[in-house]
Amino acid sequence: MSQERMENTSGSKNRGIATYQSPNIDVTLSRATNAMKKVRVVHGANQDYFDLEGRTVGSVRKNLREVFNIPGDAEALISGKSVGDDFILEGGQNLEFVKEAGTKGKPRP
Repeated sequence: MSQERMENTSGSKNRGIATYQSPNIDVTLSRATNAMKKVRVVHGANQDYFDLEGRTVGSVRKNLREVFNIPGDAEALISGKSVGDDFILEGGQNLEFVKEAGTKGKPRP
């Protein structure tokens, strides 16, 4: 009986077995180039990559205000440096919106 099982399984074709295909270098390079054109936008726990090359920080703030819950007075940072709403974004940059947390207690005189 075990011989019958072996014959049945060995006679079947390669079902469900993945075969290796060499990657197409042109496709890989194209995907990498497209990824480098995207801008990473971060606010708190929210982050994503968008095609924003050539747009201003102000337009991104306006368009992602509700989705990323960006407060109107949040500071925009590129590479840790503060930028204005008229700053034009380039591919590969990281745009981060931050809001300084308040302090507890009365300020000292």
